[in-house]
Amino acid sequence: MLIHAVRSSRTMWKGQVRRLRERGYEVIAPDLPGHGARRGEPFTLESALATIDEAVSRCQQPPLLVGLSLGGYLTLHFAGTNPGRLAGVVAADCTIVPGPAMARVYGLWMTMKDWLPGDSDARVARSFARRHTRKAAKRYYGGGRAHGVIRIVVRTIGALDLLSDVAAIDVPITFVNGEHDPFRRHEALFVEAARDGELVILQDAGHIANLSRPKRFAKVLHRCAAATVPA
Repeated sequence: MLIHAVRSSRTMWKGQVRRLRERGYEVIAPDLPGHGARRGEPFTLESALATIDEAVSRCQQPPLLVGLSLGGYLTLHFAGTNPGRLAGVVAADCTIVPGPAMARVYGLWMTMKDWLPGDSDARVARSFARRHTRKAAKRYYGGGRAHGVIRIVVRTIGALDLLSDVAAIDVPITFVNGEHDPFRRHEALFVEAARDGELVILQDAGHIANLSRPKRFAKVLHRCAAATVPA
């Protein structure tokens, strides 16, 4: 199960979905409220967790839950508050403790891009393509670029006690960070808090590691998923 980043949608996982399905896995990648096909819905912590809960409930067996950035934070919080329901966790590009002050600064930086004159969606997509590739930008914004979600998202994530969530998770956790991801700042604290945790660094990858290095990211997911299959 794959949970996407802020302002993106399920389309960001297209490459990993294809590769994992080719290996025989069932893959679920829902849109979070306020994003993708659900851009008309308000984003709240409750509605986001309900989305994950509903998708987990549809699984015949406990799934591997994967999240990146916003999706990673939600994955850690869901896993920490729902013992016994998952087979494993992969949390990518989300190993920074986002206190309220840091969350406000990040939210301001994110929204400043929309204050510049011109088409902010097109400008941001071009910038993303320069950092990654055109294909990566098309996948990240393939479901549309969500608007009006940043303030509530950063306020919500900034209020979570994520290290306590990590400490409560009862299944193996793999933290995946891009080498150049600024969200790596507290990765040692997250690994230390985990009962059974490991850290994987993807070389030459940035914050959205699954699009910076899609094949390597898919290999990590395959390894983690294979480890959840009973012998």
